[in-house]
Amino acid sequence: GGRQRGNPGKLKNKDLVMGLRQRQGPVRYIQAEDRTAKTWGQIIAANLKATEVEYVMTDESSSAISVLKNSGKHHVVRHGAGEYVRGIVHTNSVESAFSLLKRGVIGTFHQLSTKHLQRYLNEFSYRFNRRKEVDAFPETLRRLCEFPPLKFAALTE
Repeated sequence: GGRQRGNPGKLKNKDLVMGLRQRQGPVRYIQAEDRTAKTWGQIIAANLKATEVEYVMTDESSSAISVLKNSGKHHVVRHGAGEYVRGIVHTNSVESAFSLLKRGVIGTFHQLSTKHLQRYLNEFSYRFNRRKEVDAFPETLRRLCEFPPLKFAALTE
C-alpha cells in the first residue's frame, strides 16, 4: 500500500501483506501482523526451505535485512537509491504479482476488510498462479459446483 498520505513513514489504517514468489513460479501472499523482524522471520521460516533456495532477493526492508543477513543467500535491491536491477538481482517477479493484486483491488473490490484480507489474498494467489492455464474456467466452474454456497450470515459472523 505504500506510505500513508499525510503521515510519511507511518502505516495507520493499513494492513501489511508479504508476497513470496519463486522466479517463474507461484506467488504466496501472507497477511502480516506487523513489519518487525520477528514477524518476518516467522513467515520466512514457515514458507522458505533454506536448503532449496539459492538466492533470496528483497528490497531494502530493514526487517528482511535483519532476518536474512547471515543466510549468505540474501541480495538487496535498493529502490530508494534508484536501483531496480543488478544482474540477476531484482524483485520484479513478486512486484508483477503485487501489480495484479493491486489492479484487482482497485478495479473490482475497491476496498478489502482486515477480517477477510487473507481470504482475498488466497483468491488472488490462486488467480495469479493459474493465469496461464487453458482449463482455468472449467476447473473454476467444477469447483463451484462441488461445494455448498457460503451463506452471508456465516461470512459476516
